[in-house]
Amino acid sequence: MQNTPIRNKREPFFNDVPPGVLAVGSLLVVIEILLQILGLEWRSGAFLLFAFFPIELSTPYKELFFGQNLLMFFSYSLLHGNFFHMIINVAILFALGKQIEDRVGMINFILIFVSTAITGAVAYQILASGNAAPMVGASGGVFGFFGFLKGKELFFRLKNHLTILPFLNLVFGLVVLHIVLILLHPSIIPFQIGWHGHLGGFVFGVLLAGVIKE
Repeated sequence: MQNTPIRNKREPFFNDVPPGVLAVGSLLVVIEILLQILGLEWRSGAFLLFAFFPIELSTPYKELFFGQNLLMFFSYSLLHGNFFHMIINVAILFALGKQIEDRVGMINFILIFVSTAITGAVAYQILASGNAAPMVGASGGVFGFFGFLKGKELFFRLKNHLTILPFLNLVFGLVVLHIVLILLHPSIIPFQIGWHGHLGGFVFGVLLAGVIKE
């Protein structure tokens, strides 16, 4: 009797994606697709209502709806400047978010995303208070994931008395990368890089790595 080799059946891609990552990523995709379909007027309206605008504390602008000044510290992270902007953030969210949710669970995954998105907006408020341009995009939360994973590595190294030079090299590389990206705007890159949000999200992600246990 001849043995017939059994092929391993590949699982669908989404079977490997944890539910929290799938839910957040799908929400970002659906929102962007809707704005693509509805057109520029709807996107402009969504930005006006939900993008993050630095608040001038001495003369705060009037809210368009109750709670807008608080909600926008997170709601901005659900909007993107265009389809390409969304694809980049969602791709990184899937890659990093899967690692995080597998390690700390769905509740902590969502907590990290929401809290680092908020601290990204806080950083934008502090560092770009005079900037009238709104901030949108999930990159504050995405950099929060990056900070969380690298923070785990940092605390492991500190606990085991290992060199933290790899972490410092990473931070230096991120700084250089952002300087280059900022210099390339608007000659090559057509949109501003929200480095303030990236910084706030990354730093708070590192801090959360010392608090949230696996």
